[in-house]
Amino acid sequence: MHDHTHAATTAPAAAPKRRSRRRTSAVVAGVGIAAAAASLLTASPASAAFATNSRISSYSGGANLRTCPNTGCASLGYMRNGTAVGMMCWTDTQWVYPPNSNYASPRWFKVGTYALGGSIGYVHSSLVTNQTSVPHC
Repeated sequence: MHDHTHAATTAPAAAPKRRSRRRTSAVVAGVGIAAAAASLLTASPASAAFATNSRISSYSGGANLRTCPNTGCASLGYMRNGTAVGMMCWTDTQWVYPPNSNYASPRWFKVGTYALGGSIGYVHSSLVTNQTSVPHC
């Protein structure tokens, strides 16, 4: 009878430890996920990772990577035709017409390119070929 009582008091004590470990693991995993997400948001452009399935294709031979979706914004660099870019999202802002674009459109893509050191900026949609589906910015 003594052994039965001892076993009964031992089992409940062991159960909270298991639950505690699970909660701790969940909290640690949650903190790890939050930290990873925060590091992606604050990552420097050079450390950004993006798929580069799309390419620059312009009748003029290339395109500027701009700081904002407008031809009046500063250029982060020039990308020649064939430069790989990773599409991130799209926005409709300034209309651009030929000869400054391949076709008239207000659509701009936020892209990243390793050709300019992992820079992220905007390029007019008409200058990107092999476009992939991306969300609105």
